[in-house]
Amino acid sequence: MTDRKFGHRVCFFGDSIVAGVRDAQKGGWPMRLGQRLLTDSKLDVTIYNLAIRAETSDDLKSRWEDDAKRRIAGEFPLVLVFGFGLNDAMHAQDRGEETTMRVSHAQSLANATDIMSRARAMAPTLWVGPQAVINGGRSSQIVNERLEGLNQLFAETAKGMDIPYLDGFEHTRTDDTWQRALRRGDGYHPDTAGYDMLADMIWQWQGWKDAFEIEDQPEG
Repeated sequence: MTDRKFGHRVCFFGDSIVAGVRDAQKGGWPMRLGQRLLTDSKLDVTIYNLAIRAETSDDLKSRWEDDAKRRIAGEFPLVLVFGFGLNDAMHAQDRGEETTMRVSHAQSLANATDIMSRARAMAPTLWVGPQAVINGGRSSQIVNERLEGLNQLFAETAKGMDIPYLDGFEHTRTDDTWQRALRRGDGYHPDTAGYDMLADMIWQWQGWKDAFEIEDQPEG
């Protein structure tokens, strides 16, 4: 016998921040959220971290649906969680070119619209907006400016499609805990403390709570 509620299959898609690059505990924020669903909510979930480092929205658009369909089981509810944008905003050339994004804003928006349209038709879908990179030199400032623009486009698109969207860009750009975590990482990926912070932010998000019917615990 078990007191666990009937579980979900949760597929996480995105880039290296979703994958958990530089996370000493491994697994990034999806692992942490899965653990909390198991321990705090007694929800018998299966977590699939399907993120790929360096992947852009161009890459994600071409492969996410097949990955998700392979993990569908009729008796288990499915939830899809997406987080992307950082690699779209990165400089086009590894040699340091700062004039061109890897994926333009227009193409990123088109990709996101395509991905989210198909995702919401398949299963309940959550969209985690991009986080800021380190407040450093001119190169990272340019990336943050691009990410800010993408975040605005993504938020507006999610609202129009009635998809829960977590807008944490400005918070991560100004939050000392996140910025220190980036400094201890590589400026683009945080250390373990940063993933702890991001997981907690998502856990407190109403969109996440609604997807898994998580009730707020009484104080005291």
